[in-house]
Amino acid sequence: MGTLSTIRKGWLGESRVIADIISQGYDVYVPVVDDGGVDLIVEANNKFHRVQVKSCQKLKTKTSIEVNMDKHKDTGRVDIVAAYYSPKDIFAYIPYNNQSRIVLALHTAKNNQEKHRIWFYEYMEFPV
Repeated sequence: MGTLSTIRKGWLGESRVIADIISQGYDVYVPVVDDGGVDLIVEANNKFHRVQVKSCQKLKTKTSIEVNMDKHKDTGRVDIVAAYYSPKDIFAYIPYNNQSRIVLALHTAKNNQEKHRIWFYEYMEFPV
């Protein structure tokens, strides 16, 4: 089998995120057409959340991944970003605050820098 296309990687990431959210006990709805910038709708505690799924296959730096949100900034269409890091098959669910990019640390930096680091592992449960 050859290299997966970006579309296939995205679909695989969405499928894994859906399975993870369902395993946490929440309902997931998938738009028939996803050109509105919403990949999933999640119902948690009688509230609906618009979720944008981002799949990452490699680290941006030696210690972290980066999720680019430029396309979604100022749209008002994203409540939660679901970041899927495929090499470790792990998920992070970050409330979206209209930032252009989200950097999530997976490993401690060489200089043990902690200030302003957002740890991937602190966001592994879907926020309700």
